[in-house]
Amino acid sequence: MVALSILFVPLWASGFLAGKLATRTADVLTVLLWRFLVAAVVMAAVAVVTRPARPRGRAWLHLVVVAMLLQMGQFSAVYYGLAAGVPAGLSSLVLGMAPLLVGLAGPWLLAERFGPWPVVGLLVGAAGVYIVFAGDIRGAPLGIAIVFPVLGMLALASGTLYQKKFGSDTPVVTSVVVQMTACLLLTTAVLPFTSAHWVPPASSWGPILWLGLVNSALAFVVMFVLLRRVTTTHVSGLLNLVPATVAIAAVPIVGEPLTLPAVVGLAIGGVGMYLGTRDGRLIPARRRSDAPPS
Repeated sequence: MVALSILFVPLWASGFLAGKLATRTADVLTVLLWRFLVAAVVMAAVAVVTRPARPRGRAWLHLVVVAMLLQMGQFSAVYYGLAAGVPAGLSSLVLGMAPLLVGLAGPWLLAERFGPWPVVGLLVGAAGVYIVFAGDIRGAPLGIAIVFPVLGMLALASGTLYQKKFGSDTPVVTSVVVQMTACLLLTTAVLPFTSAHWVPPASSWGPILWLGLVNSALAFVVMFVLLRRVTTTHVSGLLNLVPATVAIAAVPIVGEPLTLPAVVGLAIGGVGMYLGTRDGRLIPARRRSDAPPS
């Protein structure tokens, strides 16, 4: 799990940077359409080779719900924000508050019990996110555009909790294929009623292919494997590293300025991840029959 945890952070962070580059010249729905198409084709090919089990009964519905939250909801909101001028670093900072919501709601909704270290790590990591956030948002004339990453953050938190509660029994490859296909069908149905183009300009193909291959297919496979084997607090601790990572990488990639709070936040987020992952194993809630008599 250590290697997957280390790999997850740059994979997830890269989506904000590639999304910023893609939406500079392409419509948001066009970016989403090709992101989902590339990811669906790649994961379908993997499914043909690995032959994972198919969903049964309500599992289909659960996968579609997760798709609408984690895929369509989160990324449509984030990309519309990026297209409206929200910096990639700031977008990741807003979404970086999702781990706090997940960590607070996890014990109530998922019947998980944690030791003290994941909670401490979550709070320290959230403090790091806040430091970077406070440093970047000051004086930024974003107006209503800031609502988009906030909606994306809510979709990410909700989708993470829903996936953990209802999607753990579905093979990872099957889960990603169904989710990408569901979002692709929805985007295809909506796009003709908008001004978006079916084919993106040549300048956006590189970022879009990255979004489909790396940030959609590979990153979500890693995320779902982590959600299956460790607690949501562990994944939340990793997500705490994303905001400062994006803020630093955005300097050479998209030309956003580097701030001192971003560096401080990255260091604090690293401490939070270390503390939060010291005990990332899931401890099942005590069954009713095991509870001591009152």
